Amino acid sequence: MVTVPRDWHPDPEQMACWPEVSGNDINGLGEDTFRRPRHVYWADDPTSIPHGQAQLWYHGRNTDPAFTQERATRAAIQAQPLPDTAPEPRPGTPAAWSADIKAKATALGAEAVGIARVNPDWAYEGRAISQRFIIVLAIAMDHDAMQSAPETAAALEVMRQYTRCAQVARGLAGWLRRKGHDAVPAQGPMSGDMVLIPAAIAAGLGELGKHGSLIHPKLGSCFRLAAVLTDMELDTDMPLDFGADGFCTHCRICADHCPPLAILPEKQTVRGARKWYVDFDRCLPFFNETAGCGICLAVCPFSRPGVGGNLVAKLARRSGREKQETPGPEA
Repeated sequence: MVTVPRDWHPDPEQMACWPEVSGNDINGLGEDTFRRPRHVYWADDPTSIPHGQAQLWYHGRNTDPAFTQERATRAAIQAQPLPDTAPEPRPGTPAAWSADIKAKATALGAEAVGIARVNPDWAYEGRAISQRFIIVLAIAMDHDAMQSAPETAAALEVMRQYTRCAQVARGLAGWLRRKGHDAVPAQGPMSGDMVLIPAAIAAGLGELGKHGSLIHPKLGSCFRLAAVLTDMELDTDMPLDFGADGFCTHCRICADHCPPLAILPEKQTVRGARKWYVDFDRCLPFFNETAGCGICLAVCPFSRPGVGGNLVAKLARRSGREKQETPGPEA
């Protein structure tokens, strides 16, 4: 892991691109009532968002030829037309289809797969999701490559896996369409029509961590998300509770490694929900200047190969002891 001074300050040239409105306000930090999320970054049209000039500055700064090539590769994959949906859908029960989908997604390269019923509130303000189900895909990043964060090698690894996200999501969507079921792929890094982290939580792919990203029991935080939306009836998965939330309460590793001090020590109220939150106005300038940073994902204890499973087992044993030691209603 590359050591970055804790007295880091953003480039004044970048800050000259920033709008007067706080990204935290756009995200709904401190708001007590629910509303849908708003686009704050990675908009398809940067001119449509207040931080669009900062987004354009990011692309103007991070021009390594390897980045350009990887973006071009991903763009070519996304530009390929999806096959037409076959006129006669292949029959099958929701349980059988869910099993087949997970097997196919794994064969295409996904490291984990979960299914959830779509919540319309996951859509950004002004957008809508017409499909009823979402298949969420976890695409692993190489832990060794991420140890170089925030250097170029880590940024390139993130880009490579976003390319793989596009390959897997489009491959799965095409496979379903050829079998007569309409399906639409979705993947980052652009924000699209909906937020994927709440969908991934609902689909059983992890818990939200202090660093604002998901923690999967085996992959840790070293993965990216993609999805396929469909109207076919499927069996859904349940959200996970393996103790990551409680672990994050006492762990400070990601916060202590964050150069701009963006990772907050306590949960915050965001659009009516109490949850972990990363200070956008502190995080994004460093993110922009380092082609995506990634330090917090790499240092998360759950991300270390072979460690996540052991941590989950340890947390399960601890939880079991706590339940045994807690007096029941009859005590």
